[in-house]
Amino acid sequence: MTKSFNGDLRKIQNQGHKKIVQAVRASMTEAGLSGEIVSLPRTKHGESRIPNVEKYDLPEAYRLVVQLVDGVEKSRAFLFVGNHDDAEHWLDTHRNYRWTKSDSDGTLNFVLVTTEAPQRHVPADRMDLESPEELLALPVLRTLSDGDWKIVSIDAKTRSFVDSITGEKFEQDAESMIEALDRDVGYEKASLIYDLMWHAHAREWTELTRRLELENGKSAVVPPEVAALAMSSADNSESFFTFDDKDLLSEFMKKNTLADWMLFLHPEQKRIVERDLRGAARLRGVSGSGKTCILVHRARNLAKKYQAPVVLVTLTESMRRLLDRLADDLCGVERSLIETKTMSMLVKDTLNDIGGRAAFPQQIPADRHDEFVHSIASTLRESGTLDGTSLASMSDLVGFLNDEISYVRGRLKEADLEQYLDAQRFQRTGRGIPLSQPERRIVLGAIGSYLDRLKAGNLQDHEGFVSLAVTRLNEAAVTKHHYRCVLCDEVQDLSELDVTFIGKLVTSTGEPISSIENGLFLAGDGTQSIYKRGFALRRVGIDILGRSFSLKKNYRNTHEILKAAFGLVSEYEFADVDEENISRPSTPDFAKRHGARPLLLRCATLQEEASAVARSIHSLLVMGQTPGQICVIGPNVRSRDEIKKMLDAMGVPSIELRQDVDYESDRVKISTIESAKGHEFSAVFIMGLVEGVLPFAGIAPDGLPREAARLYVAMTRARDTLTITYSPRAGQGASRFLAAIQADCDEGHLRNGEMRRVS
Repeated sequence: MTKSFNGDLRKIQNQGHKKIVQAVRASMTEAGLSGEIVSLPRTKHGESRIPNVEKYDLPEAYRLVVQLVDGVEKSRAFLFVGNHDDAEHWLDTHRNYRWTKSDSDGTLNFVLVTTEAPQRHVPADRMDLESPEELLALPVLRTLSDGDWKIVSIDAKTRSFVDSITGEKFEQDAESMIEALDRDVGYEKASLIYDLMWHAHAREWTELTRRLELENGKSAVVPPEVAALAMSSADNSESFFTFDDKDLLSEFMKKNTLADWMLFLHPEQKRIVERDLRGAARLRGVSGSGKTCILVHRARNLAKKYQAPVVLVTLTESMRRLLDRLADDLCGVERSLIETKTMSMLVKDTLNDIGGRAAFPQQIPADRHDEFVHSIASTLRESGTLDGTSLASMSDLVGFLNDEISYVRGRLKEADLEQYLDAQRFQRTGRGIPLSQPERRIVLGAIGSYLDRLKAGNLQDHEGFVSLAVTRLNEAAVTKHHYRCVLCDEVQDLSELDVTFIGKLVTSTGEPISSIENGLFLAGDGTQSIYKRGFALRRVGIDILGRSFSLKKNYRNTHEILKAAFGLVSEYEFADVDEENISRPSTPDFAKRHGARPLLLRCATLQEEASAVARSIHSLLVMGQTPGQICVIGPNVRSRDEIKKMLDAMGVPSIELRQDVDYESDRVKISTIESAKGHEFSAVFIMGLVEGVLPFAGIAPDGLPREAARLYVAMTRARDTLTITYSPRAGQGASRFLAAIQADCDEGHLRNGEMRRVS
């Protein structure tokens, strides 16, 4: 069955028509086992609008449309199920569709092809009832690129005429427009243009692309036996569910969960999961490309292959819990061989194994760390140490020192800190204006003061624990760590010492994990980097030459959500996982799935934002949305507290994401941006987007890419709908990032509690 058919069937099931679903399931079983459908009566009048099509009567006057693709092997494609009128409309609008196969990836698509006279048929009902009027007033073929128009190959006069055909005109008078094109460019070229307009007007974006490929010689209409074989191939597992895939078919006949989706492998992902790699490897992937899915599947694959422990490493506790849950859902008996740890957990466990961490200092609480840095910044200003330096004019000296302490200590062990003074040996990437030698010495002194405060309180931070672990691993003859493979997520936010530490882990037989077959697998996306750390694999001795992979296809977000999010970061430069490769992010392959544009909602106060978001959430719940598939992301504590209070007042259960990662739970999630990384939700609300919150107050120009990346991360958590709220006030206008995405969003404001659209 096709993916669209699966959606039709699920819709009927959700409407409570159990008899129809049972009848269709029975017919599919018959077709799979015997090659015939005898349990359903064929319609009396037959059907000829699509070659070899069979139409069956179902209970409650519903119809089933099936195509006998290969009469020899009795292979059938289940194309449509619906009531009588919907079935008639579907058949009329799919007349002259043919199966085409792409040369590049072997995928099969049902595409309108009307190049031979008198094939062309213009359906009577061409109404698009879903698109807003402003979209119908635009040219039908507005999405074609210059490269696409070169394939169409028409002169400027004809191009001008085609550009004048809007969605509204196409609905009203397509016949006369096509007749005019027949006279100007001939039947075959006019039919190509008509086919493209039809697909664009019907929002069949994949089919439009395939029709262009057909014209360009990169795909072909295939005979029945080839189409039947292709439907059951791995290349088409994303689009077709076959009888042989009994477990998959059974799962998708039910209402799929978000957790199911996160574990569904596409063919491109599956090849990476199963590939043997003779050394460390790196996977780069845009947001929503399935990196997490690949990591969990690959961990399972390696645990089964080696029958030895495997560890999945990530940054946050919420992401660790998600990996844990996904591994539970995916794995069988090999589950006991797969561990999930945060980077901090792995470091401390290693110290325990090597040298008895009981005597080590306590982890510094976040508030004590902030207290130390504020105190150091105040001392520097009051002492006059900063006079005459660029540091004196910094509006956010505390933020700068925080970043610099983390960055330097994330690269250098305490004994090596003097290297920071050598700009050649310690090149500081990512800063617009480099520090002078005296300024570096001031910063180094601040780092020394910070370390003194740690020692005085018998405290240690993460960087200190990692530094100690690296030292102990260098000294240890043997380690008790027993992992055969390490798979690390969100690697772009690790420090150089973090990566050095991972590279020094060894197996129980003493082999370096970073150099053995399938030992080390690093996954990340520089565009989603939210910490100012950075590393270079070359410096830490990890070789990935010939074992670096890149995923550009976004499967998560609708076209509209990703377009807005990518527009935000496309003008900045980011380290592409490894900081030695800094560039603007490459354009992702957008999903063909379309939906509503993100909504920017202006409110009067933060309390009004929380009220509006809570009411929207309540409406989603009334319409049947699962609470666990809704997430509110608040960049600061105030916004998270406000939405929590408002949801409590409305009787809507909520919980912090780091405490509950179950997408099917009955509690709405509330999260920081950092905790939301790696997750995805059907509906996402981002609150409090004003200057001073995001970007953070006093941020230097070189810090803007990271702040933009944080919002990009938050936006790309949304699969279907995204709402961003803000309440500008004195000294805190709308975030500058909203202006960057404004053109790709709808806008509204609240008045007397009601939303009004902004034209």
